[in-house]
Amino acid sequence: MHTKAEMSTGSRIEITEDRLKTFFEDIFKGDSVSQFSHSKGLPYSLVYNLVHGRIGSLSAGDYRTIFGEDPPQEEVTRVNGAYFRGMVRLWLFLHRDVTEADLYKAFYPEKENRKVDYRIFTGKTKTVDARLETLMENKFRAQSLDRATIRHWIEELEDLEAGARVDYEKIKPLLHYLEKKLGINLSRMLKQQVSRYESGELETVSKQIYSKASDLRQRVEKALESGSRLEMEKLREEIYRSREGFVLFSELEDILRLLTQYGKKSSKRYLGRAISTYKKEKLRRIAVWRAQRIKKDWRRFIQQKPGVPLKELPFKDLKGQLQHLLVLLKFHLVNRLLLEGEPVYEQAVLMPSHPIAEKDKTGHADLTKIDEAASVLSMEGKAFDLMVAKHSGLLRKLAIHKDQWCLPAWYVEELKDKKEFELIKAKYEILAGCVKGRSSSTITRTPS
Repeated sequence: MHTKAEMSTGSRIEITEDRLKTFFEDIFKGDSVSQFSHSKGLPYSLVYNLVHGRIGSLSAGDYRTIFGEDPPQEEVTRVNGAYFRGMVRLWLFLHRDVTEADLYKAFYPEKENRKVDYRIFTGKTKTVDARLETLMENKFRAQSLDRATIRHWIEELEDLEAGARVDYEKIKPLLHYLEKKLGINLSRMLKQQVSRYESGELETVSKQIYSKASDLRQRVEKALESGSRLEMEKLREEIYRSREGFVLFSELEDILRLLTQYGKKSSKRYLGRAISTYKKEKLRRIAVWRAQRIKKDWRRFIQQKPGVPLKELPFKDLKGQLQHLLVLLKFHLVNRLLLEGEPVYEQAVLMPSHPIAEKDKTGHADLTKIDEAASVLSMEGKAFDLMVAKHSGLLRKLAIHKDQWCLPAWYVEELKDKKEFELIKAKYEILAGCVKGRSSSTITRTPS
């Protein structure tokens, strides 16, 4: 962060060979560093570095003190970097897909393969080339922002960031946990080289990064509890992003194992290489066309109803098989209700959980009209009528006459929520179909 005072644009004057010659011949004249610094009122380190050629520029004030004249304005080559860095932070905040490395490459297009010098962004180099400040300012001017507006926005961003940062030391254990469990590069999470944090060059991360890391840890712990390798791989994909034309091997690992174990297929024939390469996680993805081939062969194989134990089936196939079994079981139970009647069972299901209260009889409770009850129970009208006719004795005791026959609303809702009622409903739906003349050839006697 920089104070508003620091945001004023300072300038520096390049120390050319001619100026250096003038300094030694006409100004310094062989004095000692300590004598010269004392006589001019300058820091010892500044004079020492100037004498030993360790600096390439001077501030306008120091230049005036040493050379006794105002610096030539047209030769200003470096400026205080605070304003430049403020513009960089603001630009990155407004354009989340842009990085400091992207800006550096735009500043120095002729240095395409050169390592990024992050010092100009962190403030380690207090001054920057005046050209960089102009380039950054022109980016905002192209969007119709003047210097006053840019400075105002920078100040607002600094106020925002002051309460939206987390110390790196606080997030560090969290990052190392994710690195160990997911095998990810921490620089991916930080969106910066981790060495910049470890060296102390950067000390805080955004709350957004901290929140994302905290959420990711919870999801990793959940995935570890489930023992699902696929879930862990999907979490990695969120960080590294998926590759077009490829899918995760772990998505197909189970069905490939079953194809090789029960279908006697060759995994190498599908993968083009030994499966150990994937099991050792040297490779994590396979081409889409290979995945499609595996899925096609699996669908063909499973349709042949091979002797694969249910517990070994992938979840999606297991769910389908269980649903099929539940349908068969339901049909079996409904068939028994149709052929054997089971009046005791039906009456037990239709019986209310508690007696009709006095308020139901006096009309102080919510009521459902008989001709509307079928809709509430999601039954066809004819099926409902058949059920009422079959159990008229019981329902007559529950019915209340208020201009027309009604049932207590709580009883209808209770019936609707009973799982056992689904079987009874299915029975009368079938009977209603028979009454309408639909075929009943599917109804066959089932052994007890």
